Amino acid sequence: MSAAAQPASTAPDKIGDDWQTIAALAPQMASTMGRYLTQASTFLAPRSIDAASIALRQLALWLLEHTDVTAIGAVTRNDIEDFTLWLADQPGQKGPVLSDNTRSQRIHMLRAFFARIIEWDWDDAPRRNPVLKGDLPSRPDSLPKFLDDAAAAKLMATARAATDPRDRLVVELLARTGLRAREATGLDADAVVRVGDGHWLRVPVGKLRNDRFVPLHPQLVELLDDWCATNTDHIRAHRRLLADHRGALSYDVLHRIVKRTAKRAGIGHVHPHQLRHTLATQAINRGMRL
Repeated sequence: MSAAAQPASTAPDKIGDDWQTIAALAPQMASTMGRYLTQASTFLAPRSIDAASIALRQLALWLLEHTDVTAIGAVTRNDIEDFTLWLADQPGQKGPVLSDNTRSQRIHMLRAFFARIIEWDWDDAPRRNPVLKGDLPSRPDSLPKFLDDAAAAKLMATARAATDPRDRLVVELLARTGLRAREATGLDADAVVRVGDGHWLRVPVGKLRNDRFVPLHPQLVELLDDWCATNTDHIRAHRRLLADHRGALSYDVLHRIVKRTAKRAGIGHVHPHQLRHTLATQAINRGMRL
């Protein structure tokens, strides 16, 4: 298993040990999975490769423990049915069992894996895809959560009154651009660009595998100008736009800033992605096409 095929994790040693176990007990299976992850990395985003690697590793270890299967081509529908039942009982990070979303993601990754290697006509591929669409947990038809105008106004007012300029910048940046949390933390030092008379934010590669440009509100441009002027050396050192003397902004810190600001505003728990849905809802309510 190549280094590129192994996902980033808080326990890389454990991941390496798992792949070594799979390679020792089922070299053909490990070879097929490693080859797939390497090939898929040419068209899937890194986080998708991480998710696929986790799903494949989990399936491989389960097969080795519960069946005599040592090659992907020998995986049957019965194996997958037993595996999905086992998966439903596995502990999750935030609950006694894995969430439906996590299980859905892992089963989806396995279904895509089998579908692709069958389509690519690999030698170590089953005749039919053993993972069916019906294996995916159903998702509730719920609308995205967003803040109403009153709550959004309270949040913005509280952010503007914050004593820490980073708190205000984070909240206004998310609320006015609709960035995903990880996109905000990954903004390059030179992410703000001028095009004609306007300023735009260059957002790095995301789900669509290409950079995109988001227009910046004039007030946000002023905030970013002040931020960059104050933190020039730190931004250059970390090569990230959201960096100061405390370092580059992390995903967890961003979440805490939004949560803290919402609490001070008296509007309860708010997470960054709600600001993305809030911006979209406001735009649609003002006549923008979906």
